[in-house]
Amino acid sequence: MRVELRLRWLWLPASLAIVFLLRHHKLALVAYVVAVLLGLIVWLVVLPRRAALAERTFHRDALRRLAAEDHAGVEALAARQWLIRRFGRRFVLPDMLGLVATARGDHEAAHRHYLEALKLAPPGDRERIELNLAAAELATGRLDAAEGRYRAILARRADLQPALANLGRTLLRKGEELAEAADLLARALERADRREAGGLHLARAEALARAGRPGWRSALDAAQTEEALGPGDAERITALASAHGAPSD
Repeated sequence: MRVELRLRWLWLPASLAIVFLLRHHKLALVAYVVAVLLGLIVWLVVLPRRAALAERTFHRDALRRLAAEDHAGVEALAARQWLIRRFGRRFVLPDMLGLVATARGDHEAAHRHYLEALKLAPPGDRERIELNLAAAELATGRLDAAEGRYRAILARRADLQPALANLGRTLLRKGEELAEAADLLARALERADRREAGGLHLARAEALARAGRPGWRSALDAAQTEEALGPGDAERITALASAHGAPSD
């Protein structure tokens, strides 16, 4: 980036020097000025428009390949996007590569890509990338970083469901602020769809049991209703409730 900026600044004095050298050659000077103006139009208007079109096409094709689990295909497609890399919104490529890495389960790579995307993203796209980055931090065990990022997001949007749910999960994994974790998960459940509800009920049951609070049995029953219980989950949470003195409902 530093080299690119230096070259751009060198272009102006170089152009002025050429104009000075051609000042006695009118035809050559006019031809040079016209060429410079055409170059500026291409650089400032044509190429950015082409880059915007390339971005839309890339996004559509990449999502289609991602849905088909063609992860290598998305990476190959991203590698060919020189127009986006040079003249488009530069966060688009690492953002998509982060999605690919997440789909593969390579959360370390996803973390790197989302960090890069966040540095390059405009304000309107930062929240979505921050959520993905925080999820990668949670998945890679960077629990303090994930907690801080989710709290910052919720300070701006207090009812954002993914942040509520994952901050609750983060606190549960840390074993800290378990009562707050249970409350966050309850708020997330109010906004969750059915596919996510079972897992949230299960996490809330564990948070309540470990916090020694009532309500864990109802949450566990709700998780069972949603068929979210794995082998041994009911016994594990019941044992936690007993160990922490959590009263039954």
